Amino acid sequence: MPQDPQKRQKALLKKRRKQKAATKAHPIKSPSNTASLQSTIRNARSYPLLECLISPDWDKESIGLVQVLVARQQPNGEICFGLYLIDTYCLGLKNTLAKVNVSRSVYQTEALPQLFYEQRPQQCSLELAHQMIYASIDYAAQFGFEPQQDFALTQHLLVPRGELEEPYTLHFGKDGKPFYIAGPHDQTGRILQQLEKTAGPGNYHYLMPTGLF
Repeated sequence: MPQDPQKRQKALLKKRRKQKAATKAHPIKSPSNTASLQSTIRNARSYPLLECLISPDWDKESIGLVQVLVARQQPNGEICFGLYLIDTYCLGLKNTLAKVNVSRSVYQTEALPQLFYEQRPQQCSLELAHQMIYASIDYAAQFGFEPQQDFALTQHLLVPRGELEEPYTLHFGKDGKPFYIAGPHDQTGRILQQLEKTAGPGNYHYLMPTGLF
């Protein structure tokens, strides 16, 4: 990581853009229509857990973005999964998506490499995956931010809040304050107004990139 502050910020923003772009891509061509996707995901809590994955640097403050993936095996032998992009600095659950009827080979060779762009995700416990997602939502809620709307669906891949232990010590914000890094598709003005109202003047940091998107 470059030591010069401006170069470090550029590198930080570049990495964040790549991670967010990966979650917005839809690399898996599922034969399911929207209705069957929703039906499958809404029943996902009854499917056996396949694995939970998390960004390899999830416990470091160097990037502020953590990806969590929860995969389950459907009754037909295919895989369904939910991906959760977490802004640990400020916004909580920033993006989320779900896929169903993914073959094991496609899951391993196409989905994971594209979703965890240039990273090798690590296995994690169900408890860590859930605590990271739910705690990030709680943190963002302090400042009036709600999880991305697709969480209404992808939450069904998770165990309901309160049913698992939460043994991990997780940290949100940066230097004790929310730190908003503007993204290319954010409603930046609204977010800053919200922080001004809820965190209060001087009680948050923000970074507004110029000419980087």
